[in-house]
Amino acid sequence: MAKAPKKIKHRSPSANLTPSRRGRAGANRHQPPFSYKLALNQWLLSLFGVSKFEDLALHLRDERLEGLDENNITGLHHAIVTYFPDLPELTPSILLEYDQNIVKHTGNLNERRLSHGEKPITWKYFQYLSLLFTEIYLDRYFADPESLRSAITSQIKVLNEGKEEADQIQGFDDSADASTDLNKLAFWMATGGGKTLIMHANILQYRFYVEKNRKHRELNRIILLTPNEGLSQQHLREFQASGIGAEIFNKESGSLFTGHSVEIIEITKLKDEMGDKTVAVDAFEGNNLVLIDEGHRGAASGEEGAWMRYRNALCEKGFSFEYSATFAQAVRGNARLTSLYSRCILSDYSYRYFYNDGFGKDYQILNLDNDTQSQHLELYLTACLLAFFQQQKLFNANEPAFRAFHIEKPLWIFVGSKVTATLAAKDASDIVEILKFLAHFVADRTESIARITQVLDKGLVTATGKNLFANRFSFLNTSGLQASALFDEILATLFNAAGGGLLYVENLKGAQGEIALKIGADNEPFGVINVGDDAKLVKLCADNDIETGEREFSGSLFHGINKSDSTVNILIGSKKFTEGWNSWRVSTLGLMNIGATEGAQIIQLFGRGVRLKGFNQTLKRSARTALPDGITRPKHIEILETLSIFGIHADYMAQFRDFLEEEGLPGDDERLEFFLPVIRNLGTQPLKTIRLKKQINGINTEFGDAFRQLAPIPTLSMPTEYLQKNKVVLNWYPKIQAIKSKGMIGGDEDAAPNITYFQPKHIAFLDIANLYFSIERYKAERGWYNINITREAILQLLADQSWYQLCIPESELELGDYERIYQWQEIAIALLKKYVERYYSYSKREWEMPHLEYTDLSTSDPNLLLHEAPGDGGYRIRIEESQEEIVEKLNELKTIIENGTLKNWEIRGMKALWFGKHLYQPLLYLEQGIVEISPVPLNKGEKDFVEDLKIFCDNNTEYLSGKEMYLLRNLSKGKGVGFFEAGNFHPDFILWLLIDGKQYVTFLDPKGIRNIGLNDPKVQFYQTVKDIEKRLGNTDVVLNSFIISNTPSHETSKLWSVSKSDIQARNVVFQEEDKSTYIQSILEKVNA
Repeated sequence: MAKAPKKIKHRSPSANLTPSRRGRAGANRHQPPFSYKLALNQWLLSLFGVSKFEDLALHLRDERLEGLDENNITGLHHAIVTYFPDLPELTPSILLEYDQNIVKHTGNLNERRLSHGEKPITWKYFQYLSLLFTEIYLDRYFADPESLRSAITSQIKVLNEGKEEADQIQGFDDSADASTDLNKLAFWMATGGGKTLIMHANILQYRFYVEKNRKHRELNRIILLTPNEGLSQQHLREFQASGIGAEIFNKESGSLFTGHSVEIIEITKLKDEMGDKTVAVDAFEGNNLVLIDEGHRGAASGEEGAWMRYRNALCEKGFSFEYSATFAQAVRGNARLTSLYSRCILSDYSYRYFYNDGFGKDYQILNLDNDTQSQHLELYLTACLLAFFQQQKLFNANEPAFRAFHIEKPLWIFVGSKVTATLAAKDASDIVEILKFLAHFVADRTESIARITQVLDKGLVTATGKNLFANRFSFLNTSGLQASALFDEILATLFNAAGGGLLYVENLKGAQGEIALKIGADNEPFGVINVGDDAKLVKLCADNDIETGEREFSGSLFHGINKSDSTVNILIGSKKFTEGWNSWRVSTLGLMNIGATEGAQIIQLFGRGVRLKGFNQTLKRSARTALPDGITRPKHIEILETLSIFGIHADYMAQFRDFLEEEGLPGDDERLEFFLPVIRNLGTQPLKTIRLKKQINGINTEFGDAFRQLAPIPTLSMPTEYLQKNKVVLNWYPKIQAIKSKGMIGGDEDAAPNITYFQPKHIAFLDIANLYFSIERYKAERGWYNINITREAILQLLADQSWYQLCIPESELELGDYERIYQWQEIAIALLKKYVERYYSYSKREWEMPHLEYTDLSTSDPNLLLHEAPGDGGYRIRIEESQEEIVEKLNELKTIIENGTLKNWEIRGMKALWFGKHLYQPLLYLEQGIVEISPVPLNKGEKDFVEDLKIFCDNNTEYLSGKEMYLLRNLSKGKGVGFFEAGNFHPDFILWLLIDGKQYVTFLDPKGIRNIGLNDPKVQFYQTVKDIEKRLGNTDVVLNSFIISNTPSHETSKLWSVSKSDIQARNVVFQEEDKSTYIQSILEKVNA
């Protein structure tokens, strides 16, 4: 039985996901959060028919969608065209074009990784969307920037509607050049979200569109601006891993004028005039591709600041990409910056999304109030020490098991946001306070053991009656060790001094700014302090009766922290950890000297701490990862996947909570994982379905391996009768419409598209060599090495009009404008790609057809939701614990299922559908993303179909007399029944009708068909499935397929140039206009 959610704790309204405006933000109480003002991002989302990122992400989070299918198409592309099928400006063919660009660029970035035996890049859904958004933007930016600006302007007007003037977004200057207005893109991404890899792909994307639009001669150089030398060196290494040429800028080397690689330069080296170690911005000219890492550094000083001015000058005639996790903090209080970034932030995947998707560590805030600080600070810090030691002890006890989940040795860091070269007084006093606590803890065994006992047995109760450390020490409390034994183990494990001793602070003369922490002068260092003025701090320690000394030291404790033999367990440092320092070890974070204006640095600190590699590099917490069979989560792993955060003063913690809540993260909330059981009805006899044999002659068929290795190699040739009948249809109208961002060319949106063909006069202008190499490259990108392509075949196909139809305004094929020749080349490539895909699919289908077989639906079939939840399976639902109303209703639904009462249940657009003929109940429908459900809930078309079928069954009991009917929702790639021969088609439902010993198996797919053609393999599957039936030769099984269209018939008739009856003859029914009859027409045709 599924586990019930934990009892809800009542909390204040400020703990929800809406950004808080408590405390210092109170003056801005009524201002909408910056994340609500992202005009460019909102426009991108609107192209997908959604207004919220969650509604797009809802269908894409499944990790099984990551990676490529056998044709090198991403699973994420398949999901997008499945769940967003009728997008006027983003047709499946346009989205596929963008997808293949992304696949190609990813392949380039992986080439060196694979040759060096390194793990290749596989994009997470949010990374893929960032790249897809970039494709959409750059395509339109280079094709028609005026129309792009007009479209974004319209979105700005929508966002400004009804807002006070102070909250409105300032629009573009329409008198300015649109290309200059639009040449800045920004990516708001959580630290740990892979923005460096996104940057690498963006470089390739920009180069592609520059070359495609014949503007590569205008690009001077590619420049990466970083905030410090550490980040510059880090980027240099990462460019090398991606096979991208890069070098640290050196004005003396002459590389300033080469432009052949990415030039990395710290922003501090840019000035108005040349200097000894600086370079004048004018030396770079203005037609560059500029990349900016940690963009908040530039915005912090305002748009008029030197940084922003330099950036603008460098990309004046070029383009810029900017990356940061902290745009909200950077623009706060600056209306001009707010408007600027609202117009250029393309992708928003800030921490609220990152955390709620299960990426990165969880976090626990060990709150400190003023009363506790004044009365019990030593006890509080002892508890924080124990929280870290618990992580250490757990890791050491089961390191091999944790290594499989890429858990690193725990590290405790204390960080201040303002440490400068001169060591600020407040930072110095905070550091001394920490050192005095550590010294006292180690030296006073009796008192420390007493405090350990109190923390573990009684906790720490605040003035409000809350036990700060309740349930925080589950592993230590079950270790069976007394407090005295724990103290001894802490000395040995944390302090590297089993015999104890006195704290010794040692200035390392050979490592600038580093101070070693030891217990006694002869033990190994257990910690390191990294500050600007080491001598000043050592003197301050001596003044506070802490033993000090110095010695010559070659090397660096700080830079060796990530090495396996590092003895450092505690790091005390400064702001430098917010940028450019990489470590996966951070497990406990202590805050020093946090000021009210340090929001960007706080979020960076937090981001460094919550980064997590995760099992199989998923970046996710193990509880949110779909683990393969045979892999189980090690006990107590959640302790190591949680960042503990505390501060040595109460006001630091208050500031930190405010910053988190402004970022949209719950201050100390919990996210529930709710398992909802289902009721199954598997019928009275085995139900038949189809599959390709798992192996042919010992070769697996899952990814097309058998066809590639065993089948005769096909050679691209003239179309067969089948390919002439099932023509390639290329509709160029959406492409033109997308570029122009307005209606059909000619102004008549309802006019039937013009169908035409290439004539010899067009073919004469085509670059055949370019076509050949483009198709060869396409073949390689799709992994179709087992097909031969010749130039002669390409020429023959272009001269033959029997295999395709081109839908395009006649004016676009008229001679006169030389630019049109480039468009014809693009059209020819698109046509040939579609034909090669159709030819390859046809060849594969013909070879594999004899190897299809009927199989009985197994009780362990993934479609039955056996693997989504523990025990007997069911739904996995994730929800914020603070959503008390929804949690209460989900508990009610769980009770309904367990009691079998099956009564109506609905809340805020989420609905349970009860239909006894479905193989499990309930089916869940979700109108908006109020919760996260796995597997993906029904969409509206699917819900309407289930309800229509239920109504028919309820009203036609006589028709069903003597028959058995079963329905099953068919899941997508990797789980459900799919058909490669129909374009990797996964119909949404399988319907069985059992009559007199026969099984009528029908595949049903509710979908919009505005963007698929009459000869699309999904439409033609009604014939393909009959061919399969004939080939399999079992007279007791009858196969059928239907498309249930929510696109009106008059629209479809116009697009396909056939009558409604001709469409219906192809097993397409119309869900809305024939609502009362379409179910009956399907069943009558099935049982004809």
